[in-house]
Amino acid sequence: MAYLVVHNGTYWFQIRVPKPLVPTYGALIRQNLQTGERSLAKQLALRLASHWMERFASEKLGKDRLKPDTTFGIQEPVTHTDSKAGETVVGQGLNPSAKEEIETFEDLYQYWRKLNPGCSPSTYREIQSVAKQFAKHVGKAPVELVRLDVTRYRDHLLDKGLARATVAKKISFIGTLLQTAVDGGLLTHNVSRGLRIPKRKVELQRRRAFTTQELERIFASPVYTKDRRYRAGGGEAAVWVPMLAFVTGARVEEICQLRVADILREEDIGPLMRITDEANGQRVKTIGSRRSVPLHPDLIRAGFLDYVELVEEQEHEWLFPDLDPDHDGRRSGNFSKWFARYLRSVNGCNIQDQRVVFHSFRHTFKSLCREAGIPEEVHDALTGHCSASVGRRYGHVPLNTLVEAIMGLELPVKLPRVSVGGVK
Repeated sequence: MAYLVVHNGTYWFQIRVPKPLVPTYGALIRQNLQTGERSLAKQLALRLASHWMERFASEKLGKDRLKPDTTFGIQEPVTHTDSKAGETVVGQGLNPSAKEEIETFEDLYQYWRKLNPGCSPSTYREIQSVAKQFAKHVGKAPVELVRLDVTRYRDHLLDKGLARATVAKKISFIGTLLQTAVDGGLLTHNVSRGLRIPKRKVELQRRRAFTTQELERIFASPVYTKDRRYRAGGGEAAVWVPMLAFVTGARVEEICQLRVADILREEDIGPLMRITDEANGQRVKTIGSRRSVPLHPDLIRAGFLDYVELVEEQEHEWLFPDLDPDHDGRRSGNFSKWFARYLRSVNGCNIQDQRVVFHSFRHTFKSLCREAGIPEEVHDALTGHCSASVGRRYGHVPLNTLVEAIMGLELPVKLPRVSVGGVK
């Protein structure tokens, strides 16, 4: 049989197992050669074929297993027999000099972190968490891994209902750790390389926009009708952050990180909300996220500029000074958790549909723009969406055009007048 097969652009070595040894190895030996170059794969396959044929011959004669053949860089293979598939998948060998360094996945993580000191704290926490989850699931040391372990972990995540993108992200973290060890000579193979994440036959329910009834419930909740203020919700942020998201389509972090100086009053244009990453503690998702968004007249009638003046008089830098940043410094982190609880709580908005979350304000704004006939490039400019259209890369949408779009936007619910400094 041919020793080489191609799967997803990567060459694999395979060899049939003699019948007397099938109970031990299964009917087939397979090993990922980790290359898409045929000439290199052919050389590796011939070497592996020689190695395995000599090994089979030795075991059929009842001799001890062969020692590693180091003449061409192959250590004693680590194997896993899949009884259902009837084959042995060869896992990653361990560089003998590295045994003390990579006994566990925590060792792998620490090795990767040492080589990547510039990542954010949230990235470190996320990768370490995935490494712990994966180690618990497979119950093996890194050197004992075979591709089937990663495949089963992928399927486990998909069976739990995680989104395809989330599963891909977790698998990529595992692959990153393994590849770093391979590059450093600590492991011989990355068994996760090239693993694909299948699409679901039935897509998960997607987030959706709020209905008019749900918006009415939000803006008639205790925050607006009973002047309830919650510390976890950042005090006055609980009032204005949802309103701003509703009338601008801005992301939650873009709103929570606003400074007082980011609310502009232009005589010829009107009030604007500037989204930028100029100050410490501010960040934007993409270059196109930097923008100025005109404020809707209904927001002004609700008392927003009165609130801005009050915070300005108190000499605060941040527009919502009572927001407590989370451990990653994100001013929206704790607020988002509070709003998620408030949205579902029977003492809050009592909206139980899991498809609606804070981000649904952004979906709602985009839907309102489409219903109003606002051109896509205009509402993309308002929301900071980067279009894939080549034509959108040139020029910009004039501010007057954005103002006209906002002024012509009819909101489906009336925003309540909010008490500011004890005065409505």
